[in-house]
Amino acid sequence: MSSTEAVGAGLRLNRTVWSKLTAALTPLALVRPAVSSLTRARRRVGAAPLRRLFETLAGPVARPGQAGSFYGGLRTVGRRRDPVAHPRRRDAHLALPQAGRGSLEFGYPLLRLLALVECGTRALIAAAFGPESEGELPYAKRLLTALDDRMLLLADAAFDGNEFLDAVHQSGARFLVRSGARRVPTPAEHLGDGSYIARIGYGVLRILLPVCVIEATLTLTMADGTVRTEQWRLITNLLDPVRFPAAELVDLYHRRWQAETTYFSIKATMLDGRVLRSRSIDGLD
Repeated sequence: MSSTEAVGAGLRLNRTVWSKLTAALTPLALVRPAVSSLTRARRRVGAAPLRRLFETLAGPVARPGQAGSFYGGLRTVGRRRDPVAHPRRRDAHLALPQAGRGSLEFGYPLLRLLALVECGTRALIAAAFGPESEGELPYAKRLLTALDDRMLLLADAAFDGNEFLDAVHQSGARFLVRSGARRVPTPAEHLGDGSYIARIGYGVLRILLPVCVIEATLTLTMADGTVRTEQWRLITNLLDPVRFPAAELVDLYHRRWQAETTYFSIKATMLDGRVLRSRSIDGLD
């Protein structure tokens, strides 16, 4: 899409938004502003009203016990990270990606977006974003206040840091996280379901965090008949093997992928294929 086409798409989207906002006000014979006026007004207002609107509307929506959203009385929520391209070529706030160590920059600048999603309903609970140059964990820590003692967080290996998991535990929430390959916990107690208790945080945490470790072998059969086997290690602060058996937790972990379909819905379905574009950092926010 050329820059002219992108501007035209943005103007049409502004017009569509205005039509939806005023659909019930037709008896008032409102004056329809020019699309350029809507754009300038949006710049004057800034991001604060939309941030407040998001904070007001975002949050879990599943009824207690609703299928697909709860496990063992806990609301399951997934965490997803995603790079988002921004059309400005240069900005101190965003950095261009690189093809490799010491190589030239290429493509569009990226920001990093993290979202907390309710499983089952795919409702957005919280979000944080900023320069892609920062890792996932700084943004993930900004979402900790959205967790509570009735939630079970499902996340991938990017979020298995000792301090982060301890912070999740201190919030009262439970977690079920895929462990990075470099983590090899030492078993302290073997459990009847094949999992084992270990303690993590040596040299990092003042008080070591007890976790249950589940070693799982996943076998995937592709559409063409190819079979692939992977070794996964899951860690959780759900320590009771009777209430939370290892086999159930392995199956439960697959719910995390609902965060992926939530992003697809936002990007490709909700906007009918249109792409939101911005020419400024404030507009992006």
